[in-house]
Amino acid sequence: MNFSVHFDDATLERLNKAVERSKMTRNRIIVTAVQAWLDANEERDWPEVLKAHFRNPAPELAEEALDFQAWRSALGAETGVQW
Repeated sequence: MNFSVHFDDATLERLNKAVERSKMTRNRIIVTAVQAWLDANEERDWPEVLKAHFRNPAPELAEEALDFQAWRSALGAETGVQW
């Protein structure tokens, strides 16, 4: 998808200098910057299986048991928190 982005003169000058230093195109730098921003700022949500587990008032009676150890490992790796 193509669209226009308008930068003020100071930002455009900084971007052009970054192009010279990095040997990347302006578009590649902009895409990389947007992807980094989204990675840092996107809304995070719990996986649907975990939300369903906690909606159940008696999760121990559910047909499938949830493996909490697997979730602890996954969440600890993502956040750097050790359980």
